[in-house]
Amino acid sequence: MASTSAYFAPLVTLPDVITEPGTYRTRAGELVSVVSVSKRHDLGCVGFYPEGTQEHWHKIGRIFATITSWNDIVGKGE
Repeated sequence: MASTSAYFAPLVTLPDVITEPGTYRTRAGELVSVVSVSKRHDLGCVGFYPEGTQEHWHKIGRIFATITSWNDIVGKGE
């Protein structure tokens, strides 16, 4: 996966979804736990799915800069 500034360019103007550690909901409706948050344009928001698999997200909730995924975070969980 690319980590250059150009790779994240499509995300720069989108609103931040991941703002603090906590429970969030993915596009598929699954609840995930975010334990580390990054304010940078990187994949520095780190969390886990319920079964323990680790994932990295951009602060706007995406796991890829150029396409959407069912694993993207779309909002706070309950």
